[in-house]
This record gives sequence, C-alpha cells and structure tokens, in this order.
Amino acid sequence: MIEFGESELFITTLGRFATGDEDGVTARRALESAGFRWIDGTTGAIRVTDLCVYYFGGREPVSVDTLLFYWQD
Repeated sequence: MIEFGESELFITTLGRFATGDEDGVTARRALESAGFRWIDGTTGAIRVTDLCVYYFGGREPVSVDTLLFYWQD
C-alpha cells in the first residue's frame, strides 16, 4: 500500500496491476502510462471459481482484488 495524497494505492507483486481509491485519478493515469493495468471496482469484484486458493481457513471462490492484492507467500 502506498499513500498518495489523500488516496491509498495498492500495487501487487504478482504482475503489473494496481488499484486504489476511485478519487486517485492522477495516480491511475501515471501508473497506466508506466504500463500498469488498473483494476477498477467492477473488475476487482469478479469472483474466480475453480481456483484452489486457501484463504483464511477456506477454499471458497474469491474475488480478483483478493487474489491480486491480499497475496501472501
């Protein structure tokens, strides 16, 4: 997580993906121009099924934003 003014940005270590507050338009443009793909709320909310991921005690379908931005190794 990176603080950018009043906004919070999240950069994943799993690829060139970023997300943050919808108000972070300046940061979004800068990251996209640097080659990052911005994960908006709609895309981040997509549930991924049939991917066996252990997440806080369960192996349930999880969302794209959970898979990308709450990753622990």
